[in-house]
Amino acid sequence: MLGRLREFCRGARLSRRFRAAGADDRLHWNLRAVCYVRRTKQQVLPQLPSKRQDTVPVLLSNEHEYRLAEEDVIAWLQTLPLDLGTLDAKIAAALRAEQLVRLNNLRQLAARGKLPTALAWISDFLESGEPLVVFAEHIAIQKAIIERFPAAAHILGADSTQSRQRAVDAFQQEDGPQLIVCSMRAASQGITLTRASNVAFLELDWTPARHDQAEDRLHRIGQDSAVTAWYLLAPDTIDETMAELLQRKRSLIDAVTDGRIQNEERLVDAVVRDLRGRPFRHLRVVA
Repeated sequence: MLGRLREFCRGARLSRRFRAAGADDRLHWNLRAVCYVRRTKQQVLPQLPSKRQDTVPVLLSNEHEYRLAEEDVIAWLQTLPLDLGTLDAKIAAALRAEQLVRLNNLRQLAARGKLPTALAWISDFLESGEPLVVFAEHIAIQKAIIERFPAAAHILGADSTQSRQRAVDAFQQEDGPQLIVCSMRAASQGITLTRASNVAFLELDWTPARHDQAEDRLHRIGQDSAVTAWYLLAPDTIDETMAELLQRKRSLIDAVTDGRIQNEERLVDAVVRDLRGRPFRHLRVVA
């Protein structure tokens, strides 16, 4: 018990020390001074081809349903204090959990609305004859893709370790399946999918690192072609908000690791802040 108390006190002191303005810069130099050496992929593997991200605007098939749900979430968020830190710790924790549940429900609703157009986009892409990796988070979306393309391989949360490896081995063969459907959590690390040079994301995760890792299933040793990551986003929805804020979060990570000054804000908090401000403004279409 005493050990836990000491650990908590050390964590509290660390949090206070790196919370003020310029904390990310101080954190960077503390890391460099004690234990940190950074080498980028470009520095370590200069032979790798380029990688880029492109956005594909996708219309919602459930526009009316989504807008009603969005209005309901916004109305609820606007009843809360902007800074939950002013509340009792237990109440604040419960409200943050509720915020996440409501935002995730909105994400799933947007993903379901994008599905018909997304399936058509995948079908059109496969007409090119090029292999494609598709990442999705929600089980219902993953199953819908597999039902539409039954010959596709898949790496999903319910798949066994052996099944996942068989799917990877099959996809990597020149005459293997043209499409592989992947779970964001089950397939974003530890596998190689370099037969493809195109990867599509039907949903966004809360952390930029998961997207970077998923893209790097293709962009790794063994890849001979430039890699394109296609992000299928619904304009003027939580998709756009998350896409822009994920990029800001990525900049924050770079600020700590590379020593560049940025302002820190949790991604969920930033999404909440943006939604609270609607319907007075909406983000532009992501470029």
